[in-house]
Amino acid sequence: MAMNGIVLTPQSMLLLASVLVLVIGLVFLILNIRLFMLDRRLRRLMRGIQGANLEELLQETMRAYQGIQVRLGQLEVGTSGLIATQAASLQGVGFERFNAFSERGDMSFALALLNQKGDGIVFCCLSGRDDCRLYSRQVVGGVSTTPLSNEEKKAIQKALATIQQRDAQQH
Repeated sequence: MAMNGIVLTPQSMLLLASVLVLVIGLVFLILNIRLFMLDRRLRRLMRGIQGANLEELLQETMRAYQGIQVRLGQLEVGTSGLIATQAASLQGVGFERFNAFSERGDMSFALALLNQKGDGIVFCCLSGRDDCRLYSRQVVGGVSTTPLSNEEKKAIQKALATIQQRDAQQH
């Protein structure tokens, strides 16, 4: 048999087939070695930490994750309660000193204590030579239902400003 000037005899065909079988055998051997190495790596991976296999490790991790999710939900509920409580607590303080009577100096003061909504109380202390009087007025939404002195109004404005300042810093 002749192909483009090459004569193929039964011996050369047998030699060619033998070389082809040898090449296929080498490829098979190389693939077996790589498969063996991959198998060793997989077995090491499956062993995991302290002899546990990978599947058990993943299941344990999932159980821990689910526990964390439950705890996170509990913390969110608790936090929302704290936020509601914090909004009703004292948020703004305004203090204004003044001279109610000319002979005493700045011994009188107005003190406003407000929550986040501007609700609370304003105290006014008038100090004279012989006595001291303390008055209190309710504040709702930053406004009192009773007439206020200029100093009490300033104290409320300062308290509201601290609330607005705190809100601006948190956002």
